[in-house]
Parts: sequence; structure tokens; C-alpha cells
Amino acid sequence: MTHLPTHPHLRHPRTGDPLRALGRTRSGRLIWPQLGAAPDPPAPAPGPGQPPADPGTGAPPANPGTGSGGGQPPADPAPTGGDPQDKPLGPAGEKALREERVARIALEKRFSRLAAAFGDGDHEKGKSDLELLNERFDSYEKELAEERRARSVAEVAAAKGLTPQQAARLQGSTREELEADADALLQLFPGAPAGPRNPAPDPTQGTRGNQPADLEALIAAAQAAGNVREVIRLQKQKLTVQQ
Repeated sequence: MTHLPTHPHLRHPRTGDPLRALGRTRSGRLIWPQLGAAPDPPAPAPGPGQPPADPGTGAPPANPGTGSGGGQPPADPAPTGGDPQDKPLGPAGEKALREERVARIALEKRFSRLAAAFGDGDHEKGKSDLELLNERFDSYEKELAEERRARSVAEVAAAKGLTPQQAARLQGSTREELEADADALLQLFPGAPAGPRNPAPDPTQGTRGNQPADLEALIAAAQAAGNVREVIRLQKQKLTVQQ
């Protein structure tokens, strides 16, 4: 039992002995007796199987099994605010998320249509869909440039009166360069027989005989440029027309 101190000034009115403290509050403050009143009611007697009350405070001891008085389990801790990013999106956020998903699906469908239009859709090893599309675009642009040059060669050869052999020697990437090279060829071969001039190609005039009017010139120009692929294509076209 804890020894309680006596008051240095208060005395018992009958015996004159110093008054001893009755106990301590839960905060640890001493409880002194006062005449005519009791500061705290006496602690009730412990029941069967219960430990005695603390003589210093009069409160029942804590339950050793739970760590809190009354034998009740501790309450769950109150939930904290948590991370703001874990909060629900709300109506506006859910709407934006749905719109983003719809836009992504539409973009994927559009990309699939483009891939189907420019090829069979097979993926080459180590290349993405975008890289494959860029390669196909570059290939088509190159073929278009070659076809334009072949047509320019045929037009310049017809305008300058060049033979197919001379047209095959023309050099240049623009019409001006081709015309200048044609003039240089005519100066180098002044004694060339002046045969009938090739007519200027006209895409609207159809075919002459069994083949286009400028098909031979296009084949010669492709041979001069070293474009084997274009030569093969034009020769196949020529065979198709002749059949």
C-alpha cells in the first residue's frame, strides 16, 4: 500500500494529530479530509473474483487482458483523411474518364482502318504500327516522284524532238534541268537524223494503236534512271495493252 503523507498544518480537531491524505485523484493530486464533508465517496467493496480497488485513487484497476477499464475491448481508431488521390473522382471526374475511354476506342478503330488500307496489317519484327505506316508513306511518295519524273522526261523528249535513245540519256530532277540537258544532247549530236517528233503525251487522248502514246518513252526514261521496278511495271502494262 502506498504511504500517504500528512498535512504540515491541518490537525485533527479531537486528537490534534496531523491530518493524513485520504488518497490521490486520477491526476495525482492529494485528497485531504475536511471537517463536515467527505471529498470522495468510499469505493464500493469488490465483488467475488474482482481485484480490490486502488487505495490511492479508489478506481478499479485496468483489465490486464484488454489494457482498458471495464473489461471492454478498445475501440477501433478513427479513420484518417487518407491520401487525397484515393478519394472518389466524383461525377465530373467519372464523366471525363468515360469520355477519354470513348476517344481512345475511336482512335484505335481509326488507326486499324488506316493500317488495313495501307497493308495487310502484319507486324514486322521490332517495328511498331506507326513505323510501318511511315515506311509505306515514304515508299508511295518515292514511287509518285519517279512517275512524275518519267512523265516529265517523255514530255521534254517530245517537245525537243529527241529519239527514244536520247530521251533515255536525259538527266535532271526538274523540268528545267531536263530541258537544259535535252538542248545539250542536241548540240552534241547535230547530225542525228531528224525523224518524226514524238507527240506530247496527253493523258486524255487514250491509246494509239494497242498501247499508250508515251509508254515507250516512259520505259526508256525509267531505264535511263535505273529504276528497274518502274521498268518492270511499265512493261507489264505494255503487255496487258497488247493482249
